[in-house]
Amino acid sequence: MAKNPTPASGNLPGDMQVEPAPRKFAIAIAYSRTPLPMTRADQMTVAHLISFLSARGHGVDLYGLDTGEPMTDEQDAWLKEHCRKVDLKPHGVFRSAIGALRGLFKGYPLQVGWFLNGAQSAAIAEGLADVDLAYSYYIRSAETMRAVYPTKPSFVAMQLSQSLNTRRMVAHYRNLKEKLLYAVESRLVRSYEARVWRDFSRTVLIGEQDVAEIRAICREKNLPEIDNVFFGPHGTDISRFAPREEVSPVPCSLVFNGVLRTYTNVHAITWFAEFVWPLVKEAEPDATLMIVGRDPRPEVVALGEMDGVTVTGEVENPADYISRAAICIDPVQAGAGMQNKMVEFMAMGKPIVATTVANEGIGAQPGDHVILADEPDEMAKEILALFSDPARAAAVGSAARKFVEQHWTWEAHFLRLEEEMLMAIDELADKNEPSAISD
Repeated sequence: MAKNPTPASGNLPGDMQVEPAPRKFAIAIAYSRTPLPMTRADQMTVAHLISFLSARGHGVDLYGLDTGEPMTDEQDAWLKEHCRKVDLKPHGVFRSAIGALRGLFKGYPLQVGWFLNGAQSAAIAEGLADVDLAYSYYIRSAETMRAVYPTKPSFVAMQLSQSLNTRRMVAHYRNLKEKLLYAVESRLVRSYEARVWRDFSRTVLIGEQDVAEIRAICREKNLPEIDNVFFGPHGTDISRFAPREEVSPVPCSLVFNGVLRTYTNVHAITWFAEFVWPLVKEAEPDATLMIVGRDPRPEVVALGEMDGVTVTGEVENPADYISRAAICIDPVQAGAGMQNKMVEFMAMGKPIVATTVANEGIGAQPGDHVILADEPDEMAKEILALFSDPARAAAVGSAARKFVEQHWTWEAHFLRLEEEMLMAIDELADKNEPSAISD
């Protein structure tokens, strides 16, 4: 029998609702941070993947980098309980800068060089004999496992196309210094993504738009087109992010949630405040906008001076704020992959007004699960229409929750990933060599 759902607490993943796997394996995971605390979307994904693999009975060897983000004793104990090995190598800013310079001489993207760590690579090479499969999360960790295949099956979880991501950032950046930096990174990452996939059994990507971008670059460079793609989106904890029937939404209220130092979120909310919010406020003077998230940059903090706008900074539980919103917004225009906030909003049964880009990696049905608008006047019009029609807003939110329950749980995505991992193991299996974990 599966366990009853236990919501996440203390910044830990909740229990996975899965039975032990009939066939077990051992996996090495290379990651450029520590999975806990879950302050970023990538940390959330890796932590939940570890939770899933452990619940299924697989052996997890985690090779991460200690970048100085502190873990609580509870979080440290959780990792040790769910992994059979936790190997975290120190990786400070000085080491990162040296790695970035070294990487440039090899033609690596800055984000790959920044996380180069010889001690981590050596530890992984030494431990590979004890696992059945290697899994690199993000291209930032790809170099640690690039030589594994075809000796053992290996996955590179790109998740999103950084080529698409940086190209969009360059198009939207206003700051000249940052625009030039991402222009350089865009050139480097395009060359890297077109080649690195060939050194792995599988490339994990979130959406068709990410695959299309990499295939186009391969054609542009007269290289073989990427052909080892497995679609592996993120999920959400539907016990933590769930409708709160006891909470009445504040009329005419909006919420935006995200890490407020990342460019995609900063651009999204400043664009909304400049071009959409005045239109909403003019038509509905009582409208309010709550901007929720950690590490707000100065330009985001300044938005709190606008009429009806509140910038909270970091909060203990974003779900508390989402639950009180009449509408959630995601006006992101740069970026790639998928928007975790979209799935969290949906899981809480909230109507969402978002851009087409925000929905790219999710595939929600426009008009049913989400309301899409890309121009300021269109977005303001859709928000005001939902303000004036609470019944329709509730219907969209209810449909969004059902959509997430059917398609966007961590368990659903990871069960498919596990199946693909077993297929990759079988493709290279030596029938005379036992698994690193027996059945």
